[in-house]
Amino acid sequence: MLAAKRPKTRVPRYPVVRPAPGIPRLIVEGRLLRCGLTTIGGVDEVGRGSLAGPVYAAAVVLGPEVLRNRNVLRAVTDSKLLTARQREVLIEEIQNSARAMSLGVVEATVIDHLGINAAVQLAMVTAVKGLPSMPEAVLVDSVHLPPDCGFVDSSISMNHADRRCLSVASASIYAKVMRDSYMRDCARKYPGYYFETNYGYGTVAHRKALDKMGPCPVHRRSFSPIRQIVKEAV
Repeated sequence: MLAAKRPKTRVPRYPVVRPAPGIPRLIVEGRLLRCGLTTIGGVDEVGRGSLAGPVYAAAVVLGPEVLRNRNVLRAVTDSKLLTARQREVLIEEIQNSARAMSLGVVEATVIDHLGINAAVQLAMVTAVKGLPSMPEAVLVDSVHLPPDCGFVDSSISMNHADRRCLSVASASIYAKVMRDSYMRDCARKYPGYYFETNYGYGTVAHRKALDKMGPCPVHRRSFSPIRQIVKEAV
């Protein structure tokens, strides 16, 4: 007699949540450590493409004890690959692990005067010069710092440094968290532009609000479409 077939039980399938990819250790910064350097700073900016608000740059200095330890800041990576909640958790780990941290902020009116590229450079230079002491090496994400910044000989610019260097990734998270907090304050001061969700970037809702209400004091008037709105209002 054949045994009765057991009914198939359906096992519920849940989404697999994987951590964000961390920074490969001892590649860029490891080479500098092997050369005898002991203080390495990373610099990154956030807000370059925003229609409103300042550009923020952060400088973070990590020591060899952090860079060589695979269990410290293991989830840190480019801030764009992380959720807001992950960034909020990681910023506490970064603050507890870093030797020094500093911010450079360039407001919208200065961006309109200098242009965005010069404003980003200014924010980065301000962040590095705000550190208690100058790092022996400064790793920069993509931007080439001006020759008269005072530390250009010790700076190294590379593409995607926020995904290749732990110190730069830490700086990207720090800058992002601080700027997002500022833009949420702007949302309370200038309601209707949805700064609490778009952080000044040109979303559909933000552009519709601009068409309806015009720009507010934190908008960058040199940026399109705001430049066109101001021109038509004259």
